[in-house]
Amino acid sequence: MAIMNVKIEKDTQVLKYIPIVRKSTGKSISVLKESLENADYILTCNGINIDELLEMKKTIGLLLNAGAAVHIFEGDREVSVEFLDNVIESHMDTERFLEEIDQKRN
Repeated sequence: MAIMNVKIEKDTQVLKYIPIVRKSTGKSISVLKESLENADYILTCNGINIDELLEMKKTIGLLLNAGAAVHIFEGDREVSVEFLDNVIESHMDTERFLEEIDQKRN
């Protein structure tokens, strides 16, 4: 699984998005402002880390509610929020399956 990245389209509300992303990433305001101005990735996570994916999904939801135009990428390929949801669900299904196997062994 590739790295998942998020960009936000530059608009007049950019300053409204900074606190949302900062809460999730801990990046400084100046770094986030520069990333937004340059249309760089503002969020990055490992596509196999369920905790990072869940945090990314939460942050994306907050950004969308704030009116941001969010673009999600798996590697260089743009994907949808539904794709991210499916990746998360797949990981959760795998965890449930492994827990079931462990319970049957014990």
